[in-house]
Amino acid sequence: METAEPLSTLLYQGTTTAHRAAENTPYMLALFQGKISAEGYRLWLSRFHPVYAALEEAAEALRHDPAVGRLYLPELFRTEAIERDLAFFHGRDWRAALGDASPATGAYVARLRHVRDEWPLGLVSHQWIRYAGYLHGGATLAGMLSSAYGLSGGEGMAFYDFAEIGDTRAFVRKYHAKMDAVPVGDGDLALLVAEANFAFDANAAITVELGEACAL
Repeated sequence: METAEPLSTLLYQGTTTAHRAAENTPYMLALFQGKISAEGYRLWLSRFHPVYAALEEAAEALRHDPAVGRLYLPELFRTEAIERDLAFFHGRDWRAALGDASPATGAYVARLRHVRDEWPLGLVSHQWIRYAGYLHGGATLAGMLSSAYGLSGGEGMAFYDFAEIGDTRAFVRKYHAKMDAVPVGDGDLALLVAEANFAFDANAAITVELGEACAL
């Protein structure tokens, strides 16, 4: 389907409000200011580990799908990186630190599994949100967190290290081109924007919980 705007632009324009809200929860504002304790950051890793695991399990399951399979890019996967960070902070028993999924994390994971099974194309929106922002600004955030926690040499910050990607700006351009080439039907665009807004809202719900856990 030909559209006046590419999918990447439509997603960006259609999620401005939800994106801004997700960036301005008390937890995220404190994180960007370097005011979250190391324990508070470890909680972030624990809450988002199941999200990335579900997202990447779906990507593996759909790698041969004629539409969403075009965005099968294992170099973006973050689950193993999060596990390395959890192991750094918690040691070899890091899985015990995950505990039970929080309500917000559980809802996000359930949505990803529903999309995988019922509407695979919707995975495009979730992938865009969970990866693109960290490609753009992850290195800056990692540097800030490393300074705040007294870390060096990338310790505990594997999540932000896209080791297989050299030029991140060039990669993002190629990623958007791939996304814009995904075949979509007449009724898909509005649904993809709605799914992206859901993903931002789900992200915000987790960080609201984190803010409460950190007494913000």
